[in-house]
Amino acid sequence: MAEKVTTQSESDLVRSLPAPRANVLVVDDRPDGLLALEAALGCDRYQIFKAGSGQEALQQTLFNDFAVILLDVQMPEMDGFECARRIRENFRSQATPIIFVTAINKEIRHINQGYESGAVDYIFKPFDPFVLKSKVNVFVELFEKNQKIKQQAVLLRQIELQEKERQLSEVKQEGWRLWSHLADAVPHSIVKISPAGQVQYFNQRWLDYTGFVSDIDWESIIHPKDHRKFLALWLRMRHRSPQTYEKEMRLRDMKDGLYRWHLVRVIPDVKEGDAGTWIVSCTDIDQIKTTEQSFKALTKELHRSNKELEEYAYVASHDLKEPLHVVSSFVDLLEKRLQRKLDDREVRYLKFIKEGVGQAQKLIKDLLEYSRIGREKSSELVDISLVLTEVLVNIKPIIDEAQGSVKQGAMPKIRTNYLEMIQLFQNLIVNAIKYRSPQRRLEIDINAKFEGQTWAFSVKDNGIGIESQYKERIFDMFQRLHAKTEYSGTGIGLAICKKIVENHGGQIWVESTPDQETTFFFTIKQRL
Repeated sequence: MAEKVTTQSESDLVRSLPAPRANVLVVDDRPDGLLALEAALGCDRYQIFKAGSGQEALQQTLFNDFAVILLDVQMPEMDGFECARRIRENFRSQATPIIFVTAINKEIRHINQGYESGAVDYIFKPFDPFVLKSKVNVFVELFEKNQKIKQQAVLLRQIELQEKERQLSEVKQEGWRLWSHLADAVPHSIVKISPAGQVQYFNQRWLDYTGFVSDIDWESIIHPKDHRKFLALWLRMRHRSPQTYEKEMRLRDMKDGLYRWHLVRVIPDVKEGDAGTWIVSCTDIDQIKTTEQSFKALTKELHRSNKELEEYAYVASHDLKEPLHVVSSFVDLLEKRLQRKLDDREVRYLKFIKEGVGQAQKLIKDLLEYSRIGREKSSELVDISLVLTEVLVNIKPIIDEAQGSVKQGAMPKIRTNYLEMIQLFQNLIVNAIKYRSPQRRLEIDINAKFEGQTWAFSVKDNGIGIESQYKERIFDMFQRLHAKTEYSGTGIGLAICKKIVENHGGQIWVESTPDQETTFFFTIKQRL
């Protein structure tokens, strides 16, 4: 008797599979566009392929599989819409997710055209690298899971083949009894059938799952939506073509009547070039399929929820402005008409109402500004020194009132959004004025330096400073370190600064010594 060979368990083999490395294709006819996308997506987790035209992108999809394609819309010779349609015509890339990235085609008809061309998303330049990378990571993770499933399927096929070879070897030595015992030991349902559908053999797992011991009523165990798949598989078998076939189908469990996903693999028992009988193995992959479907549903729901939250914040803050304006107007009218009839207590009441309405209006204004950040995608080459000049003109009255001085070093020209830069610097300077020290004259110093591919800016003041435990908290929405009676404001100004900086692919942080100085640092990526 031949010595039994012990093989590595399937779970060990599955765990030992190397993690598949995904490919990401970025397509842009502008080298700076390719460079920006590559910089935003830089990651050891996946490999980035670049194409400078639609034709080059099509050639890439012929020879490579991609987790996701980032496709520019405005390109010469073949625009992004045409390129997407032709990519979809290629069987290899039919299901590859396509994200359009454009700085020009922002009209709704272009967006609809993008989705009609097969896109899963439509992103405007300048994009938020964090958001872009997060979206790409979703598809990369899905691709990796699918690749892992395929690797597992290949591994299972290899295991089945090894098991079959071992079983056949033992059948020759010990006969049909030992072969059937081995078939019962494998974690798959196995049945041997003739081309006419007659059962010639089944293992214990098949019996436990389906309950069939003779002729099989296939329609009763196969999910109605998978009948067409089974019919196509059965027709191939009836043609007695000596090939191996496999399909993913849902099979009913006789114990609870529920359907579970299985990888159904049909192997021909070839004799003299003809498939006389068929060995059918059914591998339970229900958990893998359920995880995959749940992940897709979660991704879709997160995308929808994020979009709804953004729209809600914008609409709510915008629509609240008008009723508060009406309240403020009528309070002023009442005060004028009843001015001589009001006693001191009633005057205080009206004052409290006006202060409350004013505070609400300021809060709504700041919320509206916060929700607008990132909506305007246009950018241009901006001279930061001109930005600071305009900011200092805007806030000259409060600088004069504080008797402060503002110095600035040499400022660069960077490609960015002009209005957002004004808002960013103005918020930081006003913050320094608000929290100035009463013991010394206010001094604000603004500087910039180039570090690699990034401009680093600093806004330094000699104010009251910030305790170290609050350095992260101050950038959160509605976070205040002092009572409203001490310092006015809504607690949104620094949150707006953070959102602007992050939308430009940078970071913002603060360093401070209490009662001495505070310096806000932020970075802006240099885009060509």
